[in-house]
Parts: sequence; structure tokens; C-alpha cells
Amino acid sequence: MVKGKRLLVLGAGRGQVGLIKTAKDMGINTVVGTLPSDHLPGIKLADEVCYMDIANPDDVLSKARDLKLDGIATSCLDTGVPSLGRSCEQLGLKGLNEDAAVMCQDKLKMKTALMKSDVSTAKFFKVSSEEELKESLEKLMLPVIIKATDLQGSKGIYIAQTKKEAYEGFRNSMLDTKRDYCIIEEFIEGLEFGAQSFIYNGEILFVMPHGDNTYMSHTAIPVGHYVPFNCSEEIVRQTEVCVRGAIKALGLDNCAVNVDLIVKDGKVYIIELTGRVGANCLPELVSINFGIDYYKMIITMALGIQPNIIWEKRDKGPNAGLAKMLFSEKEKGILKRIDFSGHIDEDILEITFFKEPGDEIRTFKSSDDCIGQIIVKGKTYKDCEEKIEQIKEQIIMELI
Repeated sequence: MVKGKRLLVLGAGRGQVGLIKTAKDMGINTVVGTLPSDHLPGIKLADEVCYMDIANPDDVLSKARDLKLDGIATSCLDTGVPSLGRSCEQLGLKGLNEDAAVMCQDKLKMKTALMKSDVSTAKFFKVSSEEELKESLEKLMLPVIIKATDLQGSKGIYIAQTKKEAYEGFRNSMLDTKRDYCIIEEFIEGLEFGAQSFIYNGEILFVMPHGDNTYMSHTAIPVGHYVPFNCSEEIVRQTEVCVRGAIKALGLDNCAVNVDLIVKDGKVYIIELTGRVGANCLPELVSINFGIDYYKMIITMALGIQPNIIWEKRDKGPNAGLAKMLFSEKEKGILKRIDFSGHIDEDILEITFFKEPGDEIRTFKSSDDCIGQIIVKGKTYKDCEEKIEQIKEQIIMELI
């Protein structure tokens, strides 16, 4: 059904490795689109490499026209989403449209659309100057959060407890962004969690809440995820309503969806969402939770084949899974050795090290500082957590 078809994967970093490997295992001719690099693992894995700037929709469309593609996909990466939307729309391939893709990439447009559709989200203002910041601070209660609107992960985001910190955060955010504005919004302090969803031909096949483990740096940075998310039926209901409303507000269709949420005093708020699967092992956790291969669902849809065939074979009940990133809170230096001395059993799905001897190990400040990742499954979250702690004790890391 799919053998011999040609799939362009936007990005060749660690977040796209699972997508590339799955496509190759399916017999698909896999092309990665990326800028030249000696350090991206996807370049070595793919059948072909097409050098392009995936952040430039014009460049991607121009290159994609000549590749005779059956589909385009990405995973765990925001950078190529607008390019994916334009190329899919212009080439008649299955995927989200350009308007929706652009909205995912611009937090101002996204938040505006959410507010217009009465989706539960934090109050916000656009700020281009310190004068506008001053006016916004008169309308918002501290603490606040300052956000660059064009960056991914935790970059360009600053929590401010005081007015002085708000001005500092604004200046830093404006240095980070390529735009001449950022946004300031009320800081909702509560339990952060996430959700994965999938929409095909206007039908939302699922909304899967998941727990997030975060590490507080200049903002809360996700360092782990788990399923199932242990919460009340009411929180599940509100999450469904918020996610479905947000997908409709942004006009998302024919894509995986990654959503960040927070719950405070029993009320769920959308932080942001985008039309691609979440990073840091979330494709694998969707697969664990439903007992399916989620990468295959994403790939088959991109190729114009019904993903429902895979979805209908899912497990009846949820399964437990936990993924955690490895990082250094204090130690830093040059990596001399890293190794796992234990035994790999059927509940250990992955132990991957991103760093090699000679690489710099930095004190953790962003996802770029991660040393590796672990993915396990089990009967309960407690089982998974104990398993990961056992694994971490058997990892040997030496620095010089």
C-alpha cells in the first residue's frame, strides 16, 4: 500500500528520527529536508537528503515541487509547520492548510483566535514598547508572563513577579524574537499538563490528556511526560471542550495536534497548541497509551491513506507509560564517558544518549541541554517511575 511512495520529512534532528525510521520500515522512500549539518542523525538515516531551509515556506515549496512527493510530514518540531502547510496546500497533499499553520507559529494570532472563539485562555496584550508594557501592566495583575510570539519550546518566555522583572523580561524577549512585538499575559499558576489530539477530514479521533514533569528555569520546561493523566472526570471533560474548541478556532485539520494546558481552581485553560505531534517522546507515549504505532498514523495520513485503519485496532483501555529526559542540574564539563550498565527488558522501550564523548555538558537551562531520554511502560505510573529511577542509577557518566 505504501511501499515505493515518497515522503518528505521536514527536519533531521532527534525529534524526527522516529518518523524517519518508521517510514523506512514501511518501505517508503524517505527524503529529509534540512540545512547542511554534520550532527543531525536524520541525515544518515534517510534514503535521500534535500537541503532546504525548513523555516522558509518559499524555499520548501520550491524544492518540494521537484521531488515528486506523495506526502510531507514532520514531528516534534514547530520550525517547519508553516512550510508544511503551504506545501501541502499548494501541491494538493494531505495536511493542515497554510493559514492554520501560520496561526500555530504566531502566538499573537493564536491567542487572538482563541479569545474570539471563547476558548478558555489567559488574558493577554500585544506589546511593542515599554510604554505599551506599562499600559498593559495597569490592566493585568502580577505575576505576568512575557512571550516572544515566534519561538518554540521555552525560548523567549519570562515569568515576572514584579514590574521591574516585567521590564527585564520584555527587553530579553525582544532580543530573542525576530518580530517587533511580543505578548504579555496573566500568569496562571496551577498544574500544567498537556494533550495530544489527531484530526482527520474534520473528525477529531481522540483527545489524550497526559501528565507533564517540568523543571523550573527562567520558565517551566517540560522534562518528562506520562500517561494516563490521573485527574477527575470533570478535568477530562473540560480538556475535551478546550482542545476541540481550540482546534476549531485555528482551523486545524489533517494533522496531529500538540496542546499545552493548565488547571487552576478546577478550571482548565489553553496555553497554546500547534499542528504537529508533541516532542520529548510524546509520539511514543501515544503509541503506548493506545497500543498502536502513532508514527504510522501520521505517515499514512500524510500519504493520503486513511489512518482510521490503524486507529480502529487500538487497545480498549489505556496503558501506562513514562518518558523522562536526562540532564545535569549542577555538573558541567566535557563528557568523557556515558553508558548504561544494566539489562534491557521488555518494559524498557528506549534509552538514548544525545551526547557523545567530547561533547559539552551544560547546566540545564533549555531542552538543548538534555543529555538523553528514557521511555518505559508498566501497569501503573508508580511502576514506571520506579523503573526509571532504577535505570538512572545504572547510568555511568564521567566528566572532565
